[in-house]
This record gives sequence, C-alpha cells and structure tokens, in this order.
Amino acid sequence: MKIYLDNCCYNRLFDDRSNIKNYLEREAILIIMQKAYEGEDEIIGSDILDIEISKIVSPEKRGNVEGVYKALISNTKELDEKIEDRAKEIMQISNIRAFDSLHLASAEAGAEILLTTDMKFLRNCKKIFCKVDVKNPIEYVMEVFDNDNKED
Repeated sequence: MKIYLDNCCYNRLFDDRSNIKNYLEREAILIIMQKAYEGEDEIIGSDILDIEISKIVSPEKRGNVEGVYKALISNTKELDEKIEDRAKEIMQISNIRAFDSLHLASAEAGAEILLTTDMKFLRNCKKIFCKVDVKNPIEYVMEVFDNDNKED
C-alpha cells in the first residue's frame, strides 16, 4: 500500500501523550511506520511536506520531524502544474485550505491513501470526491488488522 501521511501525522509523534487522542494516534502512526520499515507498505513524501516541515518553529521538533520523515519516505511527489491545478479545484469545491488541498492533490498523484489526524480536514475530504481514501491513522490501522484477522 502506498501511504501519504500529512504533516500533522509526523508532528503527532512528538505531541503531548497525556491527551488520549494524541496517544492513540501516535501509536497507530508508529504501527504504520513499522509496517513500512518492514517493507509491507510504502510511505510517499512530497514537496509540500518538505515546505511545511521546514516551517515548524521549534528547531528541536523540526529536526525530529524531519529526521523521521526523511528516514521513512521512499518516494517524493514533486509539486507540478497538475498537482497545483488539482489543489485549486479542491479549494473551489470544498472548505479545504491551501496546504491541505496541496497534500490531498499530492496524495492523489502518488498514493492510495492519505492519513491525517486533522479531523476538520478529514471531515471536509469526506464531503467531496477524492481519488484516494482519506482516513485517520487509528481507523486505518483498525481496518488493516481486521482484514489481517479475516485472512487467518
């Protein structure tokens, strides 16, 4: 499976774990990363992720996020006219903001699924036709394990 994690997924690894939602999403993302490390899935990056990660204010957090991101991605979707045009189309037909529309367009250009912990972005994606599945990491991991159990 080709998976696109948006910026909030990478940041979630370093967020406050005392918040149960943060904790569960972090654990789901770690499971997804482990599956990619083992070669079961492929993590897709993008120029947009590079830009957004570079804007993280804390140098320590930026370095941590960048390190995880660079170690995980196997392929990068370069920003091109097709992605920009699709992002503009997404913004016209939805309430999805600029960076999120670029993430969605990048995912559509190179992945099968986009994972996000941003519930507003997720809800807005569910209201339009997307060329990829858009899910929360917890939802994705639960589906993967449910399918794994059905194969046994």
